[in-house]
Amino acid sequence: MFKPLEVLVISSQEHPNRYMGIRSRIFLIIFGLLSLSISITYIVAERDLVSTLKFQIVNELEKQANLLVSSIDTLNKFNSEKEADIVADKLGIASNSRVTFIRNNGVVIGDSELSFDQLKLIDNHGNREEVIEALKFKTGWSSRYSSTLGKDLIYFAIQDNQVPNPNIIRIAVPLNYLENITETLGLSLILLFLAVFIVSIIASGVAANYLYSNIQDLANVASSISKGKSIKDDIKLLPTQRVDEFGSVARSISQLSENLKDQIKIIAKQRDQFGLVLDDLGEGIIVTNRKGDVVFTNEQASIILNKNNLLDDNIKNFDIPALNYLFKRVKNKKRADIEFEINIDRRTTNWVLGSMNQSKTTGQFILVLHDITQLRQLNSMRRDFISNLSHELRTPVSVIRANSETLLDGALDNKKDAKVFSKAILHNAERLSSMVSDLIDLSRIDYGDLKFNISSIDLNKFIDSLISSMTSLAKKKSITLSYKPNHKHPIKADSQALERVMNNLVDNAFKYSPNDSFIEITTSENKEFIKVMVSDTGIGISKTDQVYIFDRFYRTASARASENQGSGLGLAIVKNLINNLNGEVGVNNRPDGGSIFWFTLPIDK
Repeated sequence: MFKPLEVLVISSQEHPNRYMGIRSRIFLIIFGLLSLSISITYIVAERDLVSTLKFQIVNELEKQANLLVSSIDTLNKFNSEKEADIVADKLGIASNSRVTFIRNNGVVIGDSELSFDQLKLIDNHGNREEVIEALKFKTGWSSRYSSTLGKDLIYFAIQDNQVPNPNIIRIAVPLNYLENITETLGLSLILLFLAVFIVSIIASGVAANYLYSNIQDLANVASSISKGKSIKDDIKLLPTQRVDEFGSVARSISQLSENLKDQIKIIAKQRDQFGLVLDDLGEGIIVTNRKGDVVFTNEQASIILNKNNLLDDNIKNFDIPALNYLFKRVKNKKRADIEFEINIDRRTTNWVLGSMNQSKTTGQFILVLHDITQLRQLNSMRRDFISNLSHELRTPVSVIRANSETLLDGALDNKKDAKVFSKAILHNAERLSSMVSDLIDLSRIDYGDLKFNISSIDLNKFIDSLISSMTSLAKKKSITLSYKPNHKHPIKADSQALERVMNNLVDNAFKYSPNDSFIEITTSENKEFIKVMVSDTGIGISKTDQVYIFDRFYRTASARASENQGSGLGLAIVKNLINNLNGEVGVNNRPDGGSIFWFTLPIDK
């Protein structure tokens, strides 16, 4: 069990080890901070001092280099490299530095620290930093380790008086002086650390006495908090591993903190579970305050309203008049419903049912959004289907009925009239039969009852066979039917479904193409699909009609006005068959008039 804090808080005389623990920590803090500040000061001072001394050395080297230039004038006056090396040796002894003569191509012809034989082994100095800088700006310097001499040097290079293409005279001195200075600074730093150590001991003792005089009150407050008597938001947790009074306070606060954490975890878990339930409901939830500011929302609400970042926004800023009306109405009636539209793009509109009520406990407004687009579409499809089916059935049924009544009224006695009326009855009966058959096929495709036998199909052989079967039909209208393939692989499809698709598209092309025209079947191929295109030179299809041309019972105005009879189900069957074969279907207008119906099917690799 956790002991009350009052029992743990005792005087320093009773437990001197605890008192020493506090003082030790204070000592380490003071000593560490002072040591850190001294170290930083040392680093900065050393850097600045070294930098200043380097510049002083460079200034002295520059003066000596100018004297060398005045003395030598130009390196081109030397008759040989040996002569140049002898002069460099003399000047090096006189200036107590390393003197190097370097031609403008980087070749060293003299060095006071190297013999004449060693010069042949030395690297080209054209890539040295000070040489490059001197060739560009007349003078240059650098500091680096010399692998030739095995020590750090400062180099200063200057151009001689040769015009044009000056050569380089370089002078260098070792950095031993700087190393001596840094060693002196290091000794001073050690003495400073000793002084800091003594000051830290004295300061830690004074600070520990001051802190210990106040620890009792802090421990009592922490004990009260652990018992739930008082709570202050500004009290922070302290380390629980300490064995001193701060550790006692930390353990009391830690116990309280753990209890609070457990409660927060439970609340957070319940909130997350509630949020998951709201997300999985499939309904959008938005909670606002009395001003309309959104304080909670789920992901589905953003999807339904087609808006991002609803949280912290105001419902009036959604730019949805229906929601503004709903919010105003709920303020008076506490609950209201409304249906409204959300325009996703030019072709897509979602219908939403919004229900809002005010919470009795919090006074907040809760908006529930139901996406009823599919219900609307199903209702519309059902109405359109019944309307279209009634319209399509009315004509053939009326013709059959009228001709039947005529026959019964006496036309049977006239063989010529009887034959005409019987043909009309047969034609419309066939039309009804074809329509019913197409509807059954569409229904089977929609519900997955139509089974496909997917196999590899040679498209060239398939289309050649199709063209052969259409030869007689093409001759009747003097239409040229051609095939221009541009693919290499076979396709994966059901042969019967493909035959029906091609028959529908080619038959439509024949219906709406004038005599003495042409119909062209072409193909193209990409990595995944082969595209088949059926082009005609007919009347074409407007952009408006292209959107709906694959809908059930849809026929363009020109098609309805023509003599060609059709149910408007052929292209709907084509679309459903191609979609079930993992392809796409569409239509475009030819630039020269006519239409291009196309579909894609996957390649058999």
